Amino acid sequence: SKANGGGELPIEREIRFLVTDGQPPPAEHVAMEQAYLLRGRITARVRNTRGKGAKAGVKLPFRDGRLEWEWRLPEALARAVLALPLPRVVKTRSREGRLEVDILGWPAGIVLVELELAPGEGPDLRDAAARARFMEAHRPAWVRAWRDVTDDPGYTNARLARRRP
Repeated sequence: SKANGGGELPIEREIRFLVTDGQPPPAEHVAMEQAYLLRGRITARVRNTRGKGAKAGVKLPFRDGRLEWEWRLPEALARAVLALPLPRVVKTRSREGRLEVDILGWPAGIVLVELELAPGEGPDLRDAAARARFMEAHRPAWVRAWRDVTDDPGYTNARLARRRP
């Protein structure tokens, strides 16, 4: 959930699975590029999404999720930041129901499926077996095998981001 100007903290809780076997997702995808200004416990990024505009975002750990804020940016500013030699992720994203499916083009060959939980929804994120049962109910037909990477920081976009040669 993103900051909405209200009094609630914008806490993001999500389950993330790496697709290890399956067909390409059938849905139409939207191209995105995001560059990281900070990539540690606190992340700061600029994202440009084709046809949907540009945003800056900041995330930091909080309880069993992350606090997340986003702001709209002028596309010219986003393009200027994305032209810098910063670590980046280039991907396409589709939605299948509540799932977000990301196919990474840079670095290549990774397909991630994420489900963002509503406040109070879903399993205890510290319980991998409960996460797996919850996600199995949402498995897309094109996915033959997947692996829970919710607890693996190596599969966050910030960690996957690389400088392009």
